[in-house]
Amino acid sequence: MTDSPQKKRVRTPRDTQALIVALIQKMISHGHFTCDIKTAIAEKFTISRRSVERYITRARREMQQEVENYLERHRAESFFFYRSIADSPHSADRDRLRARERIDKLLSLDTQAPSENDPADFKLEDLKKMTDEEFDALYQKNLKKAD
Repeated sequence: MTDSPQKKRVRTPRDTQALIVALIQKMISHGHFTCDIKTAIAEKFTISRRSVERYITRARREMQQEVENYLERHRAESFFFYRSIADSPHSADRDRLRARERIDKLLSLDTQAPSENDPADFKLEDLKKMTDEEFDALYQKNLKKAD
């Protein structure tokens, strides 16, 4: 049985790690396949393909975090922009109303209020008190809504 000599572990410097991650992110953004990224990075920096997999995971995680941070920052900027329009006395009423609507949408407050003839609003007693014609009209109306 032959024992292969253990290789001495060499740590990659942090600046080289950052460079590897940046290169991988660029390659991902250009649409390169993972196997191509592994091959190119492993050859260029003389590291194992398994190490490159870890760098790919790190690069994807950082890219995802950047997108999430951007979305949150964009949402906050939009909110304060619309609020400045809504609070400005110089804005037209139409613009202020539109800004309020956009704020409601950003904050997920734009749910529709139930209509006055919503069947969920009717109680059993109300339905029992209806005439046949009223009940048929309500039934037909709700059939059209469902389509």
